[in-house]
Amino acid sequence: MPPRKPAARADALTVSITRGPAIESTHIVHALVMDGQENVIAAHGDAARLTFPRSAIKPLQAIALLETGAAAAFNLSNAEIALACASHSGEPQHVDVVSAWLARLGLDETALECGAHAPYATPCNPAGILCNNCSGKHAGMLTLALHMKAPLQGYTRPDHPVQQKILAVMSDMFGAELTPAICGIDGCSAPNPAMPLQSMATGFARLMNPQNLGMFRGTACRHILQAMGEYPTLVGGTKRLDTALIAASSGGIISKVGAEGVYACVIPARNAVIVLKAEDGAGRAAQAALYTLLERHALADAAVLEAIRPLALPAQKNWRGLEVGGIRVEG
Repeated sequence: MPPRKPAARADALTVSITRGPAIESTHIVHALVMDGQENVIAAHGDAARLTFPRSAIKPLQAIALLETGAAAAFNLSNAEIALACASHSGEPQHVDVVSAWLARLGLDETALECGAHAPYATPCNPAGILCNNCSGKHAGMLTLALHMKAPLQGYTRPDHPVQQKILAVMSDMFGAELTPAICGIDGCSAPNPAMPLQSMATGFARLMNPQNLGMFRGTACRHILQAMGEYPTLVGGTKRLDTALIAASSGGIISKVGAEGVYACVIPARNAVIVLKAEDGAGRAAQAALYTLLERHALADAAVLEAIRPLALPAQKNWRGLEVGGIRVEG
C-alpha cells in the first residue's frame, strides 16, 4: 500500500505548545464529529486519512465476545467486559481482575500473547504480562477462543478463527472491508486494521446507536458501553483521561484512547461521536483536541470540562514547578 500524501493542513486542527510569548511546537490533528445517523457534524483535516485505530478500537473488538454468547457462557462480569475494552495502567485493581478471570478459564498469564511491559502507574506492580495495558482484551480473546473451541495458541494470528470473527464483525460495524491484508500488528501482537477516519467514525456511531444492527449485536453494543460507564477506573487508571472523563460524566461520555495520537469518544445523550488522529502521533495533541471538540460542540457540561481540563490541557511546567507555557487549539 503506497504512503498517503499528507493532507492539506488549512482545515485541520492545530495544537500549539507555547513557551513564554511564542509557539514552541505545533501538532496537526484530523478529526470528525458524527451523529448517530452517520451524518458528519464537523470535519477537520482529511476525513479519508488512512488511520490505524490502535487501542481505540477495543470496544468494537469486544462485540464478538458478547454477541457470540462467549461472555454469557463464561459468566463474565461487567468489570471483566470493561477490562476487555481497556488500555489499563497495570495497577493492582487491573491485574487482580485479569488474573482471576484467567484462573476461572483454567489459564494463567502464560496463555496471553500480548507481551510484558511495565505498569503505567507507580508505585505499582513489577513489569509483567498482566500489567500489559491490553491484558484484558487478550483475556477476552482467549474466552472467545474457548467458546469457539478454537486453538488457544496463536489466537493473535490474523488467520486464527478468533481474529477472523472479530474482523468480520468490525467490517460490518465500520462499513469497510477489513481483511488481514490491510492489518498492521498492534503493540500487543493482535491485528489492527487500517481504515479511513470516516469509517472509524461510522463504526463508533453504530456502537452508540445500534438499533439497526439486530438484537444480539445491538445488545452487545449497549452492554459494552454500560460496562465501560460502570467501571471507569478499569478502562484506564489513575490520572488517565479516559477514566476522568467517564467518571466525571457518570458514564454519560465514553472515551477510548489509542496509541499514536488516536481518540474515539461516544456521547449518546448528545447523539454524537468524535474520532481523531494526531498527524505526528502526539498523545498530548490528541487529548487537547478532544477537549476542544467537546467544548466547541457543547458535547460536555461545564463541570465535566473542568474535571478533565488539567489532564487534557495541562500547564507546561519546568522541573521547579514554574509554569512556563500552555496548550492551545485552533482550526
